[in-house]
Amino acid sequence: MPTSRNRPYGRRLVTVLAVLVLLPLALAAAPLWVPVAVVVDLAQGLRRLPSVRLGAMAVVYLAHEWICLALALGLTVRDAVFTALGNRPDEPTGWRRVEGWWISSLLVWARRLLAIRFELPRPPTFPDGGFVLFSRHASMADAVLPVWLLAGLQGRRPRAVHYVLKRELRFDPTLDIYGRRLDNHFISRRGADSDAETASLNAMARRVRPSAALVIFPEGTYATPGRRRRIRGSLERRGSAELVQLADELRHLLPPKPAGALALLAGQPSFDVVVLGHVGLEGVSELRGLRRRLPLAEPVTVRWWHHRRADLPTGEAELIAWLNDRWRTLDRWIDSAGSTRPVRGGDIPAAGSPRDGTGDHG
Repeated sequence: MPTSRNRPYGRRLVTVLAVLVLLPLALAAAPLWVPVAVVVDLAQGLRRLPSVRLGAMAVVYLAHEWICLALALGLTVRDAVFTALGNRPDEPTGWRRVEGWWISSLLVWARRLLAIRFELPRPPTFPDGGFVLFSRHASMADAVLPVWLLAGLQGRRPRAVHYVLKRELRFDPTLDIYGRRLDNHFISRRGADSDAETASLNAMARRVRPSAALVIFPEGTYATPGRRRRIRGSLERRGSAELVQLADELRHLLPPKPAGALALLAGQPSFDVVVLGHVGLEGVSELRGLRRRLPLAEPVTVRWWHHRRADLPTGEAELIAWLNDRWRTLDRWIDSAGSTRPVRGGDIPAAGSPRDGTGDHG
């Protein structure tokens, strides 16, 4: 949990004020920026006006920030009153419901404005007990996908979801305030393998309830072509022959970083594992690709695989090898799922079919 030396009051003052100012400015300036965005899109032959859509989505996002900040203030006052009366609840259910609403509502608007929609298994079920979820990471949209699946779709009793997030996301006031209140971990830098970071992740895992979900993105960042080349070069310079071979095998993913995943598994030795994959968000992690692809013509296909903990190896080296194999399987599934889609700029090219994944399909 947060300590006295890293209370983020200064940062929050700046980010909250920025959000409070930006929304009225964006609304007041709409008669200026909307026509400009229309002209820019049409000049580039983008007849479905992706810049206008993105601008409207930004306004919707800022409005949601306003609502969540107001609700956070109300929840803080309520908790203070309950604490003074000696009956503050241990489980922050109200905070979690707001988090679930925030994500669900943003995705509803993303569907309306950007045509981002998800094709899920039926029914979209997860293990009843606690589990660690390893997710593919291709864009900001998939960053919110797990909490939407696990909290936003769960109705009145949302499952507790605890994230491992990059520290830069603390500059989003809602993620900062709600993320810390709901015991997420903001990692100091992508892929940090320091003893302090892994100890913090392990401690977070040990604190959670038996029915919670622990979410981590083992790749640490988006697997863009440029990053894949840079990471492969870094692995080669470090003499990591096995990881270089893995990087060469993976067509769409980055080799997973094991330290955080192992720390979560060690903190909850009875938790199962779920591997989450998706196809359809490739090429939208950067603004240029996003504008080219919007509105999305095809739904984002989402699948997950459940692996019982008893079926996993117990040694560290064996667990790392198991995780690498899961990423190979996921990469082949992306090939197979992507090969059934129309190929446009930024889409996945057709490829061979994958082998079946290990474990039960969700």
